[in-house]
Amino acid sequence: MNKRMLFIITIVILGMLAISCAPAATPTPTPVPATPTPAPPKVKEVTIVAWTIGPDEPSYYRRDNLIDAADRLNKKLEKEGSPYRVKVEATFDTGTWGDYKQKYMMAAQAGNAPDIILSGHEDVAPWSEAGFIVALDDYIAKYPDVYNDIIPALWDSVTFKGKKWGIPQDTEARPMYFSKTLLKKLGWSDDDINALPDKIKKGEFTLYDMLELAKEAQDKGVVEKGYGYWHRPKKGGDFYHIYFAFGGQMQDPDTGKLVVVKDAQKKWLQFHYDTVWTYETTPKDFIGTDWKIWHETVSAGDKALFWNGGTWHWAEWTQKYLDGNEQHLWDNVGFALIPSGIKGKPGTTLSHPLVYMVSSEKATGKKNQELAFRLITEATSPDLNTRHAVNSGHLAILKSQIDYPDYAANKFLHDVAYMVEYTHFQPNHPDYGTYDQIMFSALQAVEAKDMTVDDAVKTVIEEMQAELGDKVEIK
Repeated sequence: MNKRMLFIITIVILGMLAISCAPAATPTPTPVPATPTPAPPKVKEVTIVAWTIGPDEPSYYRRDNLIDAADRLNKKLEKEGSPYRVKVEATFDTGTWGDYKQKYMMAAQAGNAPDIILSGHEDVAPWSEAGFIVALDDYIAKYPDVYNDIIPALWDSVTFKGKKWGIPQDTEARPMYFSKTLLKKLGWSDDDINALPDKIKKGEFTLYDMLELAKEAQDKGVVEKGYGYWHRPKKGGDFYHIYFAFGGQMQDPDTGKLVVVKDAQKKWLQFHYDTVWTYETTPKDFIGTDWKIWHETVSAGDKALFWNGGTWHWAEWTQKYLDGNEQHLWDNVGFALIPSGIKGKPGTTLSHPLVYMVSSEKATGKKNQELAFRLITEATSPDLNTRHAVNSGHLAILKSQIDYPDYAANKFLHDVAYMVEYTHFQPNHPDYGTYDQIMFSALQAVEAKDMTVDDAVKTVIEEMQAELGDKVEIK
């Protein structure tokens, strides 16, 4: 082999070795399509319709609290990644209870009810039986921090057949108000006047002591005849704290049956007969008096001697009848429990919690029940409930409200807070409306002298048994 050929072979071999020892070329990667960022879920706005009522005008936060709660709920829904947001359409009614409730029932029967209905706790039984509202126990269990704060006694007012059907929105007491100005004209000292609420609480000053004192004031010209004692001018639950004051009972806690205690019922009717006809401390034909006349008279503080009303009236009188001058009430008006009808028995009162209820799919044609409940939950807060209580003269529903600054600073609410310890509730029973109408018709007939007390008692029992049968127990 010649040198030239050897050189060529050597070059070829070295070239092959260089190629074999060179690092492998990095292949060009196949492009991988980028994963697109998922689009945020499309937000769906759900309209929650709510109906609320006063009828007292200062209670408009029953509506506004729900409206303001929507912002709080929407922030939580956004944080949770929920596609839903709520919009609230809420109304506030200042008409009559009867018209308001009738409107709801007609809407529910037509499948066009609001998602949230605010009403008296006594509607829990008939509306749950009709399928208009839903039980809330499972929802309540999801928010223990909120609902463990509810004052425990208030749950009784929304419980029917072992389930909770509403969320307390507020409660109140119904005091016996009295004119400090007129008592002073009668010769009472400031110490005597200041001692009266405690005497009533202990049962030392009874309902008939009140009528005797009212008649004395009339006889001495301190107060005009017929202005010694004014009850409410229209049909309503306030009449029944007098029945309770004589030892009455309206529902058996064990059987759930409605109850009429004949002895207490007779004394209840006799008291109303006596205030009109025996003592003449209440005007004849008083039932039916216009509310405006009633409010203007009692809020003056120097026209009627005794009258019974609600704690919320204090705010209503201040705002609507006294141009914001609450001091006028403090100077002229006192308040206490309703005196007992039985010497030595403590005074009493009646509470009528208003509650938010969630309408069923049957009643609304919609499936908004959980969102509606969550809106109520956001409205059930110390700040929102306190602004309602302070503005409208209602009592706390949350334990945490008691020490909430605005609530604790309100002297009136502070001074009436003890009354809930002496309170009664109207029954949660689907036939309470019938019971109520029979009782009130008898009272109205007795006050009008269209029926004697004994005949009225007999008529009530006969009508109760005919209309309600074994749903009512006569004691």
